[in-house]
Amino acid sequence: MSSSLRNIPITNYIDTILVPRGAEYKVVCEGFREVKQFCSKIKIIQIPVGLLPFKHYLKQWQQIHEFINHPPKGILLMGLCGSLSPNYQVGDKIIYQKCCLISNNILPPPWQTCDVNLNKLIYHYFNKRIIQGKAVTSDHIITSAEEKWQLGRSYQADVVDMEGIPLLEFCNYLKIPVAMIRVISDNCEQDLPNLTPALEENGSLNPWRLTFQMSKNPLSSIHLIRSSLKGLKTLKKVSKDLATAITASVVGHPF
Repeated sequence: MSSSLRNIPITNYIDTILVPRGAEYKVVCEGFREVKQFCSKIKIIQIPVGLLPFKHYLKQWQQIHEFINHPPKGILLMGLCGSLSPNYQVGDKIIYQKCCLISNNILPPPWQTCDVNLNKLIYHYFNKRIIQGKAVTSDHIITSAEEKWQLGRSYQADVVDMEGIPLLEFCNYLKIPVAMIRVISDNCEQDLPNLTPALEENGSLNPWRLTFQMSKNPLSSIHLIRSSLKGLKTLKKVSKDLATAITASVVGHPF
């Protein structure tokens, strides 16, 4: 079944890729552009960073004329994430099986599941060389190694992001298949500078506040820069590999 799955054009199921704006969006676009034969049937759209800005974006997106007339047939979310497990290191790539929102309630919120068939297709596109795991979504940047360890243990989750749950809720409500691929950019043992104050309400990073926050903790900032660059390099390769696989499958199944 694996060989037959790799021959199925993913463009039959996904026509939209969402990527957090900034460096993540830049490297994903670069990765796809490096495959000259890539057929641009798939739109790559940059989205705001952070839970609340992304939720606001999704509300606006579903109201525009193009979305109403031609809603996505399938969505892939790509970007970086943080590890919550010592088993997974910077540069590892993961496809989400399920995701839930970090909550202060005694009972954790329910898990939202990504599209099983779409996950199988993408998993075989990567020749099974991608982690299948669980993620939690946070409304702020998780900065301390201790908090990462606690989250990993409490939720039995592998990674953390800030956009997964809003998209899953949005897609499940509208019956749009969704899959998520992330690349780890910081380890669970790694403390980070507090970059949350640098996040604007519109989901962009304020460069002056970013510099100021990083200057407060230069050692952690240096480690973050190094690990983020490694994560971005892998994210670009993932994008190129995906574009290559898509191109090969489309060539094998001309429309």
